[in-house]
Amino acid sequence: MAKVVVVYLSQSGFTQKYAMWIARELHCEVVDSKFVTTPDLVQARLVVYGAHAKNSGVMGFRQFYARFQLSLPQQMIVFGTGIQPAAQLDLSGIRERTFRKCQREPQLFYFNGQVDESALPLRLKLPYHYHQRRLTEAPPQCGVRTILPLLEAVDRLDEKGLL
Repeated sequence: MAKVVVVYLSQSGFTQKYAMWIARELHCEVVDSKFVTTPDLVQARLVVYGAHAKNSGVMGFRQFYARFQLSLPQQMIVFGTGIQPAAQLDLSGIRERTFRKCQREPQLFYFNGQVDESALPLRLKLPYHYHQRRLTEAPPQCGVRTILPLLEAVDRLDEKGLL
């Protein structure tokens, strides 16, 4: 498989956990978005970007895309994470708001995360408890198996010779 780079933005740690699982399965480099540089991306055939997703979009992606647009490969996959079940999110709205400036719309995946409340910074504890009370159903379990649809999408791109 050609060079793949996983870039992530994580506040509470579960987006980082998903990024690590994806990178391990794809045997590729993983880079925190705070430290990504043009040379990290220029040789890649696929960039997988992940961050917290909410109805306003996938955090940081528009800035990442604007900054590195000329260095990004044709193929991109974006994953969002969050504590809300996918059924309670407007995924088409997230897609529209996140990718409005993209020349080619990346594939979007959403993964549920579980928060280690003791590890949350104080500034995130109040919003976390607020969202927990608003949940109408228990979020699905998270884990390495949940990334299978993303891995299958990468395999399809590879089979088509796009990587």
